[in-house]
Amino acid sequence: MSKEAGSSKLKTVLAAWGLVSIILIVFLLATQAKGISTLFSVVGLIKSQSLTSIKTGDMLTGAAAGIVDALKDPYSQYLDVENREKLNERMSGEFGGIGVYILQDENGRLRLIAPIEGTPAYKIGVKHNDIILQVDGESVINMNPDDVSVKLRGEPGTQVSLNVFRESSSQEYDFKINREIISVPSVMAQLVNGNNNMGYVRLSIFQSHSKNEMQEKIDKLLQENNIAGLILDIRDNGGGDFDAATSIASLFLNEEDIVVSVADAKGDKIVHKSNAGRYKIPLVVLVNGNSASASEILAGALQDNNRAELVGETTYGKGLVQTVYVLPDGGALKLTTAKYYTPNGNDIHEIGIVPDEQVAQPPDSDRDLQLDKAVELLKAKIN
Repeated sequence: MSKEAGSSKLKTVLAAWGLVSIILIVFLLATQAKGISTLFSVVGLIKSQSLTSIKTGDMLTGAAAGIVDALKDPYSQYLDVENREKLNERMSGEFGGIGVYILQDENGRLRLIAPIEGTPAYKIGVKHNDIILQVDGESVINMNPDDVSVKLRGEPGTQVSLNVFRESSSQEYDFKINREIISVPSVMAQLVNGNNNMGYVRLSIFQSHSKNEMQEKIDKLLQENNIAGLILDIRDNGGGDFDAATSIASLFLNEEDIVVSVADAKGDKIVHKSNAGRYKIPLVVLVNGNSASASEILAGALQDNNRAELVGETTYGKGLVQTVYVLPDGGALKLTTAKYYTPNGNDIHEIGIVPDEQVAQPPDSDRDLQLDKAVELLKAKIN
């Protein structure tokens, strides 16, 4: 779960550091002479003796990444320009591309999975399970799926060539596809099977537009089907945008209900409260061990305010907030800057949230036992 700090804030921070930089350097030279001597020795030996060459800029980048690694915080990370852009894309849910997912099968082949309806790949005839052979004339055999995804993305309006093999026809196909802005939906909604008065909404990630997506989906269920209750599924949702979590919680809570409180390294605490809620219908929330971070903010807010019952398994237990600081080289520092607490003041980090109804889901079960229990509880609320 992360929030991006603006460049003006960074400039202020850098200016403040500039005032004390000389004092800091003198202090380090006096107290960390051996460490600094070791650093210069490593640089000198690499420059003079290493069989493998490296640019000075790359060494500085590596040093910055190493400093962050030394925190031993799995959630803090130095991001180069490419990885910062990937993070922005994931949080915004929009990027220039052709609209496909890539999966590596058990034989190492890269398959195009479920082209998103309406996207360039879908419209031009790319099919589910097509095997990618080449991108822009370059073989992608044995390449990492993430690296191939990067090749398929680019500026809207640019073209990418794709060569695939289709097993159903035993033929190769060549496509020239114009990239467009791809908006990846984070919310899926439908009626619960056999229960026309119950809605089911699945939230897969917390993105900047997730609150609007959810509002549109629920409004449609209310207008077209007049649903009397709702099941919100955040199982396997690893989190995402902090503000998306608080704004989605506000859709269901009363005005001035506490959503979450956040305490920084100094112990200063900010309490986030709800706006007037939009939806008052009965609500049940599905969670599991992969419901983390922003998912736990939402689940904790709804549980502690007695707005919804949670069904499933104890959540992951990530109660930390990361802030993303843009750096002068175009990269970014994603840094853990705060811990959050549920409305009742619970610290759930490395503990998780225990659902009101604990229901295990056997991996070999043909039925969704957690969903069955949620339906049972929602029926009781409606009737």
